[in-house]
Amino acid sequence: MAHYMLRAKGSNEAFKGYVDNPQDREGPIKAIVSAVGMTMHKLYFSVSTAEIVVIVEGTAEQLAAAEMVVASSGATTGFEAIEIIDSKSMTTAMETANKVVSAYQAPNK
Repeated sequence: MAHYMLRAKGSNEAFKGYVDNPQDREGPIKAIVSAVGMTMHKLYFSVSTAEIVVIVEGTAEQLAAAEMVVASSGATTGFEAIEIIDSKSMTTAMETANKVVSAYQAPNK
């Protein structure tokens, strides 16, 4: 399964809720992630950029479902998912690219 770094821009209404009714949001966010079949590894908040940053693991389909749930809640005004890989996987990708690069012909050549 793929790992993703999710960045969700919090809405003004969400931040009003944080101030009016302070509570740990990790449980509700983990519940959404788990409900679509993904695993949440870490949750961070960036107040300076008004974002929630979550590291999750799952499929593209599960990610799309989670994005729709979050977007439909009104708690966010933007959402970005970036696929991330660990160092070992990146090294394997580099080795594969090294073997294949000589067979690639650029369109401008």
